[in-house]
Amino acid sequence: MSFPAEPGAPDAPAELHSTLPAVALCEPDGPLRTLFEEWLQRGGYTPLRCGCVACAARVVLVIADFPMPQCEGAGRIAMLRRRFPGARVLAISSQFTPRMHGATAAAATLGVDAVLAKPFSCEPFMAQVRALVGSAAASAAGAVPRC
Repeated sequence: MSFPAEPGAPDAPAELHSTLPAVALCEPDGPLRTLFEEWLQRGGYTPLRCGCVACAARVVLVIADFPMPQCEGAGRIAMLRRRFPGARVLAISSQFTPRMHGATAAAATLGVDAVLAKPFSCEPFMAQVRALVGSAAASAAGAVPRC
């Protein structure tokens, strides 16, 4: 019931000391994770790998892929809540219907703060991040949210 190891995930990246809000990415697909990292950086957030144990205390949002949310969701969410206490959780999955986004009944049933159906573009992704974390800290750091 754990997320797969992420190749090249550093134990303590330089971003650990950033003042921007930290977002943990639990996305096993490398190219997709890289794209999410780029979007988050442009939006004024510090993307971190889900496997970074040293980063856990800084994380304010966890974005996690759930390939089969009904089968494995509860166990993974419990593990994420233990690993990142106090962080909000955005579940992403291609199993969600296209209209599933935000703090929906599906999110409440799954036990997360919001859901987002794959595939999606930068705008709805960043809208969910801002809704869950807020843009005040990123704006204070001089970041201009853009996709």
